[in-house]
Amino acid sequence: MPNLGELAARLIGVLADAIGTSSLRLGAAPTLTILIVLLVLLALVARPTPRWRGGDLGRLGSIPRSMALAAESGTDVEISLGSAGIVRGASAVDRYQTMAALPLVEHVAEAAARAGVPMTVTTNDPIAALFAEATLAAAHDRTSTPERASASEVEYLGEGRALAAAAALARADRHGVALVAGGLSEEGILLLDGLLADAEWSVAGTASAAQASGPMLFGDGALVGPELMTAAGDASAAGHARTAVLAANRLIWTTVAVLVAGSLLAWAGGPKLAEFLAGR
Repeated sequence: MPNLGELAARLIGVLADAIGTSSLRLGAAPTLTILIVLLVLLALVARPTPRWRGGDLGRLGSIPRSMALAAESGTDVEISLGSAGIVRGASAVDRYQTMAALPLVEHVAEAAARAGVPMTVTTNDPIAALFAEATLAAAHDRTSTPERASASEVEYLGEGRALAAAAALARADRHGVALVAGGLSEEGILLLDGLLADAEWSVAGTASAAQASGPMLFGDGALVGPELMTAAGDASAAGHARTAVLAANRLIWTTVAVLVAGSLLAWAGGPKLAEFLAGR
């Protein structure tokens, strides 16, 4: 019983002898190269579809287009950091959600700054308001749009969860983009309804299990549970990953089309491409 090495050597030898003694116009090396290319293409095409499809967690990939539409319609961006805050009397998990929402706010703010859409961030926690101001300033710095920073503002609504919900309902008008991310408590449905109901595009995120139904009902995009914690990182890498995926798909299908077209031309008695490329 030969070992695997001897078996592979015999198979390669048989294949090389068959190619060498055949009546192919190409030599053994070009034929093997074509076979390897075909096998690689078949392996790539046969991969599971999700490997060749870019992810879009919470539909965050729609933000640039939504910002462009908001700029055309003259609407604004309304952002709420929820009702937990950072130093308020809330649970540690709710306060951590506010911190996790800040990178997501920066991602949305960068898109708004590029499109020239005014932004308003509301919070009922003074420290969260300071963090939000720094986040908006960083977004304008990263996009080199300091002249548009005056159109963005952070509003401190005052202490208390009921006040945040009442303010959201009182200012319920047509926003271009609306975002609610962070800890939501018993008034979460009121807050989501007040900000997201009339928005042209909206996203809501929370890691609170008791409020998970709100983002799924009111937002065009929803970030529930750990998705809120990873959304900012996924959003920053989604553009590059999507570009790589599309480029790979186009390269694969272009190569397949070229091989099929060349085979059909050769079968139909068309020009001899091998001799043309060889300069004969």
